[in-house]
Amino acid sequence: MYKRIKRAKLGRKKSHRESLIDNLLRSLFDNNYVVTTTTKAKVLKQNAESLIEVGKKKGESIDFIRKLNNVLGKETIVKKYLEYIKKDNAGVGFVRVGFREGDNAELSRVYLLGLDKKRSAEPKSKKEDGKKKENIEKAEKNPLKIREETQVGLKKKVDKTAVVKKSGTRPQARAGL
Repeated sequence: MYKRIKRAKLGRKKSHRESLIDNLLRSLFDNNYVVTTTTKAKVLKQNAESLIEVGKKKGESIDFIRKLNNVLGKETIVKKYLEYIKKDNAGVGFVRVGFREGDNAELSRVYLLGLDKKRSAEPKSKKEDGKKKENIEKAEKNPLKIREETQVGLKKKVDKTAVVKKSGTRPQARAGL
């Protein structure tokens, strides 16, 4: 009888659950983030935080490195982990992302703090710069500032102001309803 033992079983047996968590930890420390379902993300965050705390306490002892090799698998990931735990703000973040198509499961993103690369707005500025350059080139070609004619009707527009009449009776599928 389980009393006061809180453990997420994730719908798997013990060996499958442990290998799933190990694989999630490997991909987290390899790629700096993982997108998975929310329940798996919560378990992953707990295990990653405890692994980081133990790593800060034990440092680079041989027995702990052997355990890391069993859990993380590759020596490159172990080296990356050992470099990461030396940072001051080493930790794990958790953000709900959305819902998965197909089964509508809630997805979450687990990431390592301090290693998450922020997205920049460079692609938008490149497009705008390209448009400005095209306008400048057109002005240089056309010194008299004569407008070039564009063909009308190439862009199809949808009239959103049209009123659609709905019939008052609902369609009946079978007779007698």
